[in-house]
Amino acid sequence: MELAFRVHHRLVRSYRKDRLFLMGDAAHVHSPAGGQGMNTGIVDAVVLGQLLGDVVNGVRPEAELERYETLRRPAAQEVLDLAGMMTGMALTHSPVKRFVRNLVLSVLNLTPFLKRRIALKLSGLSRAPLARLPAPACEPGAIGRTQPKANPELKLAA
Repeated sequence: MELAFRVHHRLVRSYRKDRLFLMGDAAHVHSPAGGQGMNTGIVDAVVLGQLLGDVVNGVRPEAELERYETLRRPAAQEVLDLAGMMTGMALTHSPVKRFVRNLVLSVLNLTPFLKRRIALKLSGLSRAPLARLPAPACEPGAIGRTQPKANPELKLAA
C-alpha cells in the first residue's frame, strides 16, 4: 500500500469581512516546506494588532484597517509560491528531474548573490516591507478630536 502525501495551498479571497479579520492558518495554508507558516501568521497578528490599536486609540482612521490585507496578502502569496516550489522540488519522482534539481542547487550554492537571495526568502526577511506600517498621519487621539466620538463599546488600549 502506497501512502500519498498531499499538500493543499490555499489563500482566502479577503482577509476582512466587516468586523471579522482572518490571519495565520485561517487566511493561508500551505506546505510546511521552508518553515514559513508560523512566522507568517505571527507577523499577520502583529500588523493587525498595531492597526487595531492605532484605530482604537484614535491614531488612524478606521479606513486604514484595509492596509492589513494590502500588506499581508502579498506576503502570504509569496510564501505559498515559495512553499509550492520547494514541495514540488522535494517530491519529484523522476530521476532526471532529481538530477537536474541537485545540479541546480549545487550551482546556486556556489553563487554568493543567489545564495543570499534564497536565505532572505527562506528567513522571511525579503518580505519585511510587507510587515511595516507607514507612520500614522496624526498624533494619538487626534482622530477622535476631529471626528465624531468613537464607539463607546470600544476600550482604549494602553
